[in-house]
Amino acid sequence: MAAHADLSTFYKREVYEVLKRVFKNISDYKIQSILENSNIKKYQKNDLILSQENSSDALYILLDGIIQIGYLSPSGRFHAFSYYSEKHLINLLPCLNSQAIDYDYYAFNQVRILQIPKAVFIEEISHSNALKQDVLDILSLRMHYLIQQVKFLQVANLHQKVCKILLDLSMQYGEAHALGTEIRLKISQHDLADLLSSSRQTINKEIKILAQQGVVFWQYENIIIKNKDYLSKQILLI
Repeated sequence: MAAHADLSTFYKREVYEVLKRVFKNISDYKIQSILENSNIKKYQKNDLILSQENSSDALYILLDGIIQIGYLSPSGRFHAFSYYSEKHLINLLPCLNSQAIDYDYYAFNQVRILQIPKAVFIEEISHSNALKQDVLDILSLRMHYLIQQVKFLQVANLHQKVCKILLDLSMQYGEAHALGTEIRLKISQHDLADLLSSSRQTINKEIKILAQQGVVFWQYENIIIKNKDYLSKQILLI
């Protein structure tokens, strides 16, 4: 169940620092103005955060936790096509253009979100060229990243795609382990198949190949990357 928290008494300094990293060009005064009109909402694992109904009501900034982005199948199973843990904006575009998303954001674990009411954000951006520049910079960087991802998906084979996903997960969620790097994000091979729009059986074959080569250890949802260099080299072959 989602819960609200008073911004004035709950991690105010931390939230301020996150906003400074997101909006690099705006003044401290503007940030304080945004904070005074915003609130923090907490979500527990599997809580719905954003959907078609509320995707443009407010600007959401992730403060902690992991979000899974995907859709529900007719059978009721959630298919995640992305995981997100960066302390940054998660719905900038729908908030700006008021177009509903056709996918959902769920809490993968306990999550905290800063909610900036849309009216507050639009008012601030209408009077601040610095905030406009920040938004343009964010959209430009995300467009560049999206183009790079699309290019990779078009030219890479399945083995290279599996290697890239595992390398990305190890970079984002990895921690040191005696055998290499353990991925803290607990996902199954079925989940990995969803990320790659493939079948679990096909992904299982790829994981077995990597395990036989000593690149990865995978047991249930415990994943250890034993040879990052191999993953990197496969990606560079493109």
